[in-house]
Amino acid sequence: MDKPRGDDSFSLLYRVGFRINYALLHVMGPAALSPEADPAQRAKKEYERRRELHRAWKAEQRSA
Repeated sequence: MDKPRGDDSFSLLYRVGFRINYALLHVMGPAALSPEADPAQRAKKEYERRRELHRAWKAEQRSA
């Protein structure tokens, strides 16, 4: 498995940007939306997807 890059990257810049974006959505985002339409929930799911890709890559690196 290659290191995730581009749209799958879990870089420090992405993680900092996510936290800023998530905090702003929490404070200034929409009041109440369904889970499918909530931008904070979508951002959280994307973060978790990228984190899992990164963890899988790291696990493969350790076992190699």
